Amino acid sequence: MPLGEVMIQRHRPTVYHTTFYRTTSPGTPLRHPTPCATALIGLLLLWLTQTATATAAVSPLESGETSPETAAMTIEVEAGNWGAVHPAQIQQLLTAVADTFVRHVGVPGDRPLRIRVLPRTGSPRVLYERGAAGEYLIHLTAREQRWYQYAYQFSHEICHILSNFDHKDRDALEEVATDNQWFEESLCETASLFTLRRLSEAWAQQPPGRNWVGYAPIFAEYADHLLAQPHRHPVGMATLQRWFEANRPALQATPYQRQQNEVVATQLLQLFERDPRHWRTIAYLNQDTASAAKSFEEYLSDWQNACPPPQRPLVNQTLALFGITPPQAPPGVF
Repeated sequence: MPLGEVMIQRHRPTVYHTTFYRTTSPGTPLRHPTPCATALIGLLLLWLTQTATATAAVSPLESGETSPETAAMTIEVEAGNWGAVHPAQIQQLLTAVADTFVRHVGVPGDRPLRIRVLPRTGSPRVLYERGAAGEYLIHLTAREQRWYQYAYQFSHEICHILSNFDHKDRDALEEVATDNQWFEESLCETASLFTLRRLSEAWAQQPPGRNWVGYAPIFAEYADHLLAQPHRHPVGMATLQRWFEANRPALQATPYQRQQNEVVATQLLQLFERDPRHWRTIAYLNQDTASAAKSFEEYLSDWQNACPPPQRPLVNQTLALFGITPPQAPPGVF
C-alpha cells in the first residue's frame, strides 16, 4: 500500500483548498517502515484475506439510513478513474465518513449541503466555485480500496466546508487573504485524525457494509502512523506557544506548509478528543468575511464572538495554547 510522507502543495487560494499526498509509488515498499506503518500493512493484508468470510453486525447505513445531521447532506460520487471500485461503494463509504464527523458538528436544517465528489490526480481539493446546481465540488486522489485515504481526504475537505472556507472577502484581484489560512488547514488536519479514530471505534461495532467487516483497526493504525511522525513533535519546543512564536512569520507567509500545520493539528486534537462537542464551534469560524485579513489574535477573537456561550470554551483553550490572552467580550456579549 502506498503510504509515506503527507505533504501539502500551495495553489492560488481563490481557486481551491488543496492537500497533496506524496506517497511511494503503488507496489513500492517503504524504505524504512515505522512500527505503525508495518502494523497497518499487516492489518490491510489480514482484512483482505478475511473479507470474504467475516460476519458482524452491519450499520443501518447499508440500508441507506443516516443520522439526522447527515440526512441534511447529499453526497454524489461521479464515475471516473477510481480504479477497481464502483462509485456506489465510494459513496457509501463517504456517507459513513460524513455521518461520523458531521454528527459532532451539526448541520443546521436550513442549510442542506450538496456535495459532488470527483476523482483527480495530484491534490485533493474543494473548489470555491460551485457546480451548476450550487453543490460543493470535492476532488479526491484516493484510489482502489484504500478506504483509509478516502476517509482522511474527505473529512479534511468537509471540515473546510463546515468552517465556512468560502465566506471570505476578496480583493480587487479576486484574491483571498491567507494570513490565517494555516490555522484552518491545521483544524482540518485535526478533523481527519479525529474522524479516523472515530471510524475505527464505530466500525468495530457496526461497519457500513459487509465488505468492510474487519476494516476498523486500519483507520486507527493509519492515524497512529501519522501521529507518530517525528516532525509533529518538534524537539526543544516545550509549548506550542514557543513554537508559534518561532514559526509565525513562516505560517503567515506560506500557510500551506503541511508539516507545520501538522504540529498545530497534533496539539488541537487533544482538545477535541477530550470533548468532541467542541466541533460545533467550527460552524462559527469565518462568520465575519473580513476576519481572514486580520491579525491572528483578531481572527480568533472574531471566532469567539461569533460562538454562542456553550461553544466559547474551545476558543479560549485554543487561545491559551498559543499564549494569547482572551479578549474582553464586546458590550452585550456574555
